[in-house]
Amino acid sequence: MIYRHCLFTTLSVILCLVLLLFFTSSANSVEPLAQEYVVVHKVRDLDHPARAVCVGSPDILRLPSGRLIASMELWLKRPTSSDEGGIDYPNHCKVKASDDGGETWSQISTNGITWGSLFYVKDALYMIGNDPLKRDIRITRSPDEGNTWSKPVTLFHDSRYHGSATPVHVKDGFIYRAFEDMDQGSASLVVAGDLSEDLLDPAAWRMSNKVEPPRDTPSLTRRAAKKKDGRDAGGNWFLEGNVVEIRGELYVLLRTRIDVQLTAGMTSLCKLEDDGDTMSYRFVQFYPMPGGQNKFDIVFDKKSGLYWTCTACVPNTYQPPEPLAERGFHGNPANTRRILMLNYSIDGLNWFQAGCVAMSHNPLESFHYSSQVVDGDDLLVLSRSSIGAADGYSNYTWNAGIASGKAKLPYNNHDSNMITLHRVKNFRSLSLDLKPDFEATAVGDKRPNE
Repeated sequence: MIYRHCLFTTLSVILCLVLLLFFTSSANSVEPLAQEYVVVHKVRDLDHPARAVCVGSPDILRLPSGRLIASMELWLKRPTSSDEGGIDYPNHCKVKASDDGGETWSQISTNGITWGSLFYVKDALYMIGNDPLKRDIRITRSPDEGNTWSKPVTLFHDSRYHGSATPVHVKDGFIYRAFEDMDQGSASLVVAGDLSEDLLDPAAWRMSNKVEPPRDTPSLTRRAAKKKDGRDAGGNWFLEGNVVEIRGELYVLLRTRIDVQLTAGMTSLCKLEDDGDTMSYRFVQFYPMPGGQNKFDIVFDKKSGLYWTCTACVPNTYQPPEPLAERGFHGNPANTRRILMLNYSIDGLNWFQAGCVAMSHNPLESFHYSSQVVDGDDLLVLSRSSIGAADGYSNYTWNAGIASGKAKLPYNNHDSNMITLHRVKNFRSLSLDLKPDFEATAVGDKRPNE
């Protein structure tokens, strides 16, 4: 009996260990949805960090012909000020095409738009964005699927505007795109183009009133950020708004920087009303959103009836900033951009996480600022990516005389050296059925007449 008891105990212990190893292995074996990627663009290595060229603002569009178009811009990182400066030559924005579903890419043209959004209307491809230096709002058109572009036309030049590759939305004969006025404290605004007119004619465009973010919101901040590089560390910023149609009404969801992003996972909601002549624009509320402290790009998928977006989610905003800064990390711990998550929503406001698209354990690497396009049953994610930052550029030091938070590498988590394409297969299968069943009863109960 003692022998059998010992044997049973031993077998029980072994079984428990096997189960523990199995579940531990299972817990640690979760893989990102699309870690493998196609390199759409990689910047050249340069010998001198003061000439460091980065690549950003990726956008992707599927044309009616099936051709995929991707755009991205080169920009300079000024090591003594941390400012981002546009490159003063006409081909800083690269346009690439893929005719094999994104497997291979070739550059087909360039143009002079920065922070550009691609859209296709009236049998032509357009890009709307900014002048790389003056920050005017400008637009250009391609009649031949991106092979050639018209001379950029300035639509608004009364201030220094800001934007990114965010959605252009079409509704009731107008197209809408959000910008920010940086001379007015990152005030959000929307421009509208009349599709019955020539979109290259500034007279076809209107601008809404400008909405500044609420400045003092003590309940949303712990006031832990410090001034850095002369930038204003306090207050709230609106950036890179997404024009979204929700139940037939137009809203703008904005990336929201609170306490220089130390309050992560928050977006801002503004409402736009347009009678065809005048746009009325107002702030509605702050709203929680995973990764809302960084740029996102919302896509509505008609087949699933869901909104989809990818965001850079922050794992630990309270970690000490010094170890990150010593590695060359750009900004505070809330600027982590190494985990790109896929989210979906039934109402464009409340977001569920479908999974991780791609990630790195290296804090200097990142997958962020992505744009998405539906490709059949798959979702293509075009990411601004920093890859290899801890290795290939370890000898580069900017030494700008700023002790804390200053990047020591030309390609850190912010200053990206690649544009990568990730394919999330069967992305709709990753979502829950969020629709309520108003005929449902409690478990075990019978419905009437059953």
